[in-house]
Amino acid sequence: MTAAAAPGFRPEQEKIISGYTHGQIGVAAVPGSGKTFTLAHLAARLIATGRIETDQEILIVTFTNSAVNGFQARIAQILRQQYHLLPTVGYRVRTLHGLAHDIVRERPALVGLSDDFVILDERAVLEIQRDLTLQKLAPWRDALSSYVNAEEDSKFNFARRQFEQDLPGLVARFIQQAKDLQLDPERLADTLRRAGQEVPLARFATEIYADYQRSLTTRGAVDFDDLVRLALRALDTDGDFRRRLQDRWPYILEDEAQDSSQLQQEMLQQLSAGKNWVRVGDPNQAINTTFTTASSQFLLDFLDPRQTPGVEERPLSVSGRSALPIIDLANELVRWSVEEHPSPALRRAFSYAVDEARGIRRGSIQPAGNSGDPQPNPPIDACHIHIEYQPGQKITPDKELEMVVAGEEWSLVSWFKEIEALPPDERPTVAVLVPENSRGFKLAELLNKYQVPYKELLRSTTDTRRAVNLLRTVLEYLAEPVDLKALKQVFWLTLPPVYQELVHGDIDLRQTMTKLFNGYRNIEAFLWPVNDESDAPPAVDPGSYPWLPAELDIFRERMRRWLEATTLPVDQLVLTIGQDLFEKPVDIALTYKVAVLLKGIAHAYPDWRLPQFVDELRAIGSNERRFIGFDDAEEGYVPEPGVVTVATMHAAKGLEWDRVYLMSVSNYGFPSAQPYDTYLGERWYVRDNLNLEAELLTQIKALAEHELDQYVEGQATVQARVDYAAERLRLLYVGITRARRELIITWNMGRFWQKGNENQAALPLIALNEYLKAVRLKD
Repeated sequence: MTAAAAPGFRPEQEKIISGYTHGQIGVAAVPGSGKTFTLAHLAARLIATGRIETDQEILIVTFTNSAVNGFQARIAQILRQQYHLLPTVGYRVRTLHGLAHDIVRERPALVGLSDDFVILDERAVLEIQRDLTLQKLAPWRDALSSYVNAEEDSKFNFARRQFEQDLPGLVARFIQQAKDLQLDPERLADTLRRAGQEVPLARFATEIYADYQRSLTTRGAVDFDDLVRLALRALDTDGDFRRRLQDRWPYILEDEAQDSSQLQQEMLQQLSAGKNWVRVGDPNQAINTTFTTASSQFLLDFLDPRQTPGVEERPLSVSGRSALPIIDLANELVRWSVEEHPSPALRRAFSYAVDEARGIRRGSIQPAGNSGDPQPNPPIDACHIHIEYQPGQKITPDKELEMVVAGEEWSLVSWFKEIEALPPDERPTVAVLVPENSRGFKLAELLNKYQVPYKELLRSTTDTRRAVNLLRTVLEYLAEPVDLKALKQVFWLTLPPVYQELVHGDIDLRQTMTKLFNGYRNIEAFLWPVNDESDAPPAVDPGSYPWLPAELDIFRERMRRWLEATTLPVDQLVLTIGQDLFEKPVDIALTYKVAVLLKGIAHAYPDWRLPQFVDELRAIGSNERRFIGFDDAEEGYVPEPGVVTVATMHAAKGLEWDRVYLMSVSNYGFPSAQPYDTYLGERWYVRDNLNLEAELLTQIKALAEHELDQYVEGQATVQARVDYAAERLRLLYVGITRARRELIITWNMGRFWQKGNENQAALPLIALNEYLKAVRLKD
């Protein structure tokens, strides 16, 4: 297949998309440089130019389910529009857990699992671990109390209760880390027995780990963390199986490689066999590495020819996302951190390397620079940056919220007045980015108060699961429409919410419904009643429920229509059901997403019938949804003009807006490893300000390397402060680079008034404010 003309690639992008045919390449990509665009076009071009056979696929591995959705949509569009090929053939997009699931599900016997093994969802896992922790606690209470702050006897019991409330979470992190390091409980227990050092928390957690694994075995189940290590075991166990997978996926494209974990590194090394592996990421956007085995160092080592012989680095350093002053501000944050940060340990928070001879410019965003660029930077005269900081200023958390929403000339309310004359579809996009969800919830309340339109990206998974499970329930009945009792359940679940609540709370109503459905001889008598006496509907007086007959008629008509639609392809059947069930745009969009997914599955498995599709929806709605491409993040989320997006800075990664507010950039949320800083992981009730999570995870790493005798209590806490502060610097960088034209940064004093740092604004915020003042004086 001959490729069409390149659709406006930059030279850096063209070198990767059209210049790559085989081998290992590493790509250090700055924010806004088009890494998703580039990888999607590379995948499509490899397919279109015959680089794979008909039984092979390009494997794309990315970090989140929303990214899976985005990649699938982009690649499908390119294949269909640019190359005129089938949009769903020749590639597979997965998260790490999704890929592990594919591998284990194909050969479960290799790792000791039955074909019908179960994957426990996160809620079930946490409930089991919590129950086991509380059951085991009593005989361990005295030993574990050695971690509790005992400075004041009167507060000791209260402090111990607080510690014990957090204990299940610590145990859960211990188990997760053990699995990431491929340590089973027996090996850990044996290593602890040989070690002479007293580490009661690690010993306690190891006992819970052993009980938890036995609980999984009894259930015939695994958890998400098991999937990855079991997939690796399968690859190690059967060389023929590994080689078949290597042949099936001759090219591996890895997105967000700066967040690659140790297990991801090992799995992709095995699958690529050191051949065709493209790794793309930005070490300066590594914001998911604290207290995990993930590290940007994996990508940095891959980029180094001394570590990876034969690798070629091809940078994506040019960005057209932001106006030049915003690019300069982001670059200044990197420069200040590398050269001037008051904590020498934090001068390594960013990766910065320029090698003009090799064409490498890593860690410095370069503007597009000319009008012929496919994405030129916004004009400088349209750019505005404001940092709300003055020495001695005191801003409470509530005051900061009020300032951002309505209290200043740069507030949202004032800005909406400026743009109200513009047509709705021509209004700029805007976001308020917060460090954590709780701050976003409070912001949303205030936006409601001032009637500012907004959309939040802080939702839980409840609505998504509810809608998917409702579709699944209907399809499950249509697959075997014989049970009147099950039909009654479908009727109840498809009632309008107000009537569902009545059924749930009124036992007389439930009995009336039961009598009514029991009165029919069979499903046909209900759906197609006739006038003869044998098939007459039961004489049940609706009594206090006059709405019931009308709802039954509606349901009867829907069921007839749905049964007739079972002759259609599964995606059209799903759309037919969703059209009747849902009114909210988000539910309608979800129905379409389900239909598209099932259509793709039907193409891949043409012999599947309705029961198999029902099983797939059951997986999506409960255990396996997170790695099949379903996520609460909307597919290809596009900010709506004139509507405020409320999101965490983490959730904003990969997105962009014309105007961005960064809130709560204070020392509490963005510490700088200074003596007066406090840290989220250091609890008041733990002695010596220990970060127990950091201490526990360091202990398990020492156990893995048989070096527990080298462990010194407290050192992990100090290192955790540096690691956390470095990650928060990178998170601030991510926040700044979300803005295209306008950027406003604010701070507040937080809950604590710390001696020695009266202003409470984060040090990088102060440094950037000084930089802006110097630039303005110079201009």
